[in-house]
Amino acid sequence: MSKESGYEEELTYLIEYARMSPVYFTPVRDAAEAVAGPEATEEQIQEMTVKLIGDMLNRGVRIGDMSPVPGEMVVPWELSHDEALRKVADKMQRIGDPLNFVHICWFDFPAGDPSTE
Repeated sequence: MSKESGYEEELTYLIEYARMSPVYFTPVRDAAEAVAGPEATEEQIQEMTVKLIGDMLNRGVRIGDMSPVPGEMVVPWELSHDEALRKVADKMQRIGDPLNFVHICWFDFPAGDPSTE
């Protein structure tokens, strides 16, 4: 499998996952690591993570924080596409350890989106 087809496969999986339920950060990070390959540096994995997130957003996925209110899902960040990607990149840099990235953000589709029904 080529790196490009592997990327599309991972991206499609993440989008389908987000249509079914909120997606936390770890599966996105894992997909980026798989696409980047076993020889990738942490910097390359983080760049791939941001690329995947950008493409997810371009295909209608929302990014935000998990709501503390029962029954609510993700509270979207009120940021532009580029601002959201910078926020994720900044959080990864600040946190440092990938094991602690789990709470960076969540992903889902808006309620009532026809692609989720």
